[in-house]
Amino acid sequence: MKLIDISLNNLLRKKGRTFFLVSGLAIGIGAAVAMTSVGDAMNREFMHALDEYGANIFILPASEGLPLSYGGLTVSAVNTGGRELAMDDIDRIRTIKNKQNISTIAPKLLVQTEVKGEKILIAGVDFTAEQRLKKWWRVKAGMSPRGNEGALIGNDTARLLHLAPGDSITLDRGMLYVSGVLDNTGSQDDGLIFADIKWLQQHFHRGNAVSLIELSALCSGCPIEDMVAQLNSTLPGARAVAVKETVELKMQAMHYFHKFSIGLSALLLIVAGLIIFFAMTASVKERVHEIGLFRAIGFRTGHIIQVLLAEAFVVSLLAGLVGYFIGIISPRFFAPHLMSAYNLTFALDPILAVRALASSVLVGLAASVYPAVRAGRLDPVEALKTL
Repeated sequence: MKLIDISLNNLLRKKGRTFFLVSGLAIGIGAAVAMTSVGDAMNREFMHALDEYGANIFILPASEGLPLSYGGLTVSAVNTGGRELAMDDIDRIRTIKNKQNISTIAPKLLVQTEVKGEKILIAGVDFTAEQRLKKWWRVKAGMSPRGNEGALIGNDTARLLHLAPGDSITLDRGMLYVSGVLDNTGSQDDGLIFADIKWLQQHFHRGNAVSLIELSALCSGCPIEDMVAQLNSTLPGARAVAVKETVELKMQAMHYFHKFSIGLSALLLIVAGLIIFFAMTASVKERVHEIGLFRAIGFRTGHIIQVLLAEAFVVSLLAGLVGYFIGIISPRFFAPHLMSAYNLTFALDPILAVRALASSVLVGLAASVYPAVRAGRLDPVEALKTL
């Protein structure tokens, strides 16, 4: 306890030097925390944006069949007459090893029929899952279907067939009612009619059949290739296809940014460590006579080292606390102006706080070891000559 008291008294007496040490290390820790916070916030925002981008895995029957186009993908393996996927396959999908990476499962039954003399593709969907998968959907007229007989009409289909909310659609095996018309999406959806998948299965006598299943598994570090292999082994007779290679490229770019932020943070910590090293070395030179007195009254080499390292520990701990709050608060002010990132959200991360404190203490102590050992080896006779 006496050694700690001596260290604290020295820090209080040398307020200017203490402030310099704390501020130097705190700036380095704060910059590192800020880089990490911005990187994490950008990663969350990027993953949220990707989640609205759509599915990244299609599950199709393995058999050859009628070529269909859906969502910009040529679905050449959908077989409307042979073996098809089934609703039971959804439960099997939820048993794969990386099931926690699946955010949305959207089954579809594609049926070609004739409406008002026009050949139209009807997509039977689970509207809850579909709207969660396609957050860009906007109903420009009417509302989303609430009953089994309600349908959403693509913008092009509504214009071609002159359909509006409240109109009925007479099919050869039933009747649907237009609940709403989708705004233009610029995709395959504009030319489709969306109906409840169970209604379509029942009225077209398709049992439990599903034409294809879309998966949204867009997450940080998501093992797309592993998931595809797991799905292929879990669903015999089906074929899982990873799509949207551009998404993977963007995710790879985010990983590069993350690595860059880690490297820059490490460089900032090295600079902060050098500041501590030179400051502690200068402090030892200034305190030669003080150290000589300690040695003269019986302090051993180990005691001197403990006193200086205790000072470094207190300074580093305080710098870590200050640096963490600087790094958490500062991005809220500079990110919108320097990076045009107005939608980033920053959260207080306890794990990041622990890492900041640990890094600060580690850097501070590591930079102080050599000056402390050098001070502990000072010859007391030579030190007292400076008085």
